[in-house]
Amino acid sequence: MAGELEPLAVNLPDTLQAEIDNARATLAAAKSPATRKAYASDWARFCGFCDARNVEALPAHPDIVALFIHVEADAGIAPVTLGRRVAAITHHHREVGLTSPSARDDAGVIAGMLAGVRRRYARAKEQKAPAQAEVLKAMLATIEGMGVRAQRDRAILALGMAGAFRRSELAALQLEHLQFTNSGLRITIPRSKRDQEGKGQLIAVPEGCFIRPVTLLRHWLHAASLDRPDPVSGKPQQGPVFRRLTRSDVPTEQPITCKTVARLVKTIAAAADLDPALYSAHSLRAGFLTEAAARRANLFKMKDHSRHKSLDTVAEYVRDAAMFDDHAGDGFL
Repeated sequence: MAGELEPLAVNLPDTLQAEIDNARATLAAAKSPATRKAYASDWARFCGFCDARNVEALPAHPDIVALFIHVEADAGIAPVTLGRRVAAITHHHREVGLTSPSARDDAGVIAGMLAGVRRRYARAKEQKAPAQAEVLKAMLATIEGMGVRAQRDRAILALGMAGAFRRSELAALQLEHLQFTNSGLRITIPRSKRDQEGKGQLIAVPEGCFIRPVTLLRHWLHAASLDRPDPVSGKPQQGPVFRRLTRSDVPTEQPITCKTVARLVKTIAAAADLDPALYSAHSLRAGFLTEAAARRANLFKMKDHSRHKSLDTVAEYVRDAAMFDDHAGDGFL
């Protein structure tokens, strides 16, 4: 499992081999499934690059990794993605007990190339339009009828904004994470992008009277028969909150995906005569923070609700909302 050590013997006792396999599974859990998937894609791309140039990918020479970074950047790959690809190359070297190219890069050519790419190919941060209360209300109004799909889609949009959810969190939400109260809804988020160790966080979503996220969620759960006890055990049902539908709009056991949320936001934005290019799944999360900042919500409560690790990101929404308040030019411009 580690470093430059000699491999263990091939013919190990079954019990020891089982323990080793279990330990490897624990070691693999250090990286999220999304990270492992991204690393696999990055590594395949680097191997293809090396094959096309008839050079070794494993072990890779630092100069080849630096050339790979340059070629990828020149093809339009974002600097942040290139940083992840270098991390993937490092990961695959370590997996087979080899020293990574970065660790053998005495001349610092890899770090230098990454720095050069960040300066030469720097991009302005792409900002998607926030789906604030009025915008979300208009989007919800385009979803007509009381069919199962309409109920689900309204609940996804409303709860997505009300909980400041990332699309991955919405897709992963489970029925056992929900607790309805007289004041609204308590939601346990066991794991998220900024909580890879699964410490979990509890947030509250009020009943509301404008967007009514809790009511819309109840409508979906009732339409999908998810608010009733399990017919076999008699216990509350478990499993995904938001589920894939068949072509005839019958709920399945499978959860929606991140792409489901992204496609839905763009489709509904277009239906509301908004430019779909300006909206993404992140618009729901940004919509909550933008609306809360405009209404002078407590910065610390905003941070707790959105589950940001740092106040800095949340403070950006507040600064933007208050840009013209008590302006330095008031009184003479």
